[in-house]
Amino acid sequence: MDDTASHAGASARNFALRLTLDAPLGLTPELARLAAGLSLSAFYGLALGARAGGTLMLRNALSVPLTLVALSAIMVPSLTVLFSIIDAPISASRVLAVLGRAISSAGLVLAGLAPGVALLCVSVESFSLATLVASAGLCLAGGLGLTQLVASLGGALGGAGAGVARKGYFLLSGYALFAVVLGVRLFSLLVPMLRGAS
Repeated sequence: MDDTASHAGASARNFALRLTLDAPLGLTPELARLAAGLSLSAFYGLALGARAGGTLMLRNALSVPLTLVALSAIMVPSLTVLFSIIDAPISASRVLAVLGRAISSAGLVLAGLAPGVALLCVSVESFSLATLVASAGLCLAGGLGLTQLVASLGGALGGAGAGVARKGYFLLSGYALFAVVLGVRLFSLLVPMLRGAS
C-alpha cells in the first residue's frame, strides 16, 4: 500500500517536472507540453462553471484555455520578431519551450486551485465574491506563468552583448506590462463567469 502511494507521488512529481522543465525538448514534446498545460487549465474553468452548471460549466471550461491560446497567439509571435530584430540570442524554439513551460506552470496552479475554487463558487451566496475568488486564482496562475516566461527569456539574454541585453530587458518589461493588461481584458471578455453569466 505504501509502495503504491509513493509510486503515485513520484509519478505526479515526474509529470509536473516534465511539464515545467526549462529546456527545449523539440517540436512534438513542446506541443504536447503546451497541450497538457492548456488541458489542466480547463479544470479551473469547470470549477468556475460549477456555480451555474449545465452548458455554462462547459463554456467556462473551454474559455480558460482558449483565452490562454489567444493571449499567446497575440503576444508571442511579435516578441519573437522583436528579439530577432535586435539580434538577441533567442530562437523561436526557445520561445516555444519557455511558452510551454509558462502555460504548463499556470495550468498546474489552476488545476490545483480548481477544487477549492469550485467549493467557494458553489457555496458563497455573493456572486461578486465568487467572481473575486475566480479572478484571484487567474491572477495568481497568470502571474506565475508570466514571471517564469520573463525570467527564462531574461536569463537567455545573459549571453548577449550589453547593448542587446539592455534592449532585450526593455522589451521584456514592456511585454510583461502589456501581457498583464491584455490578459485581464481577454479573461474578462471571454470567460462567462467573469462577464457576469451565472
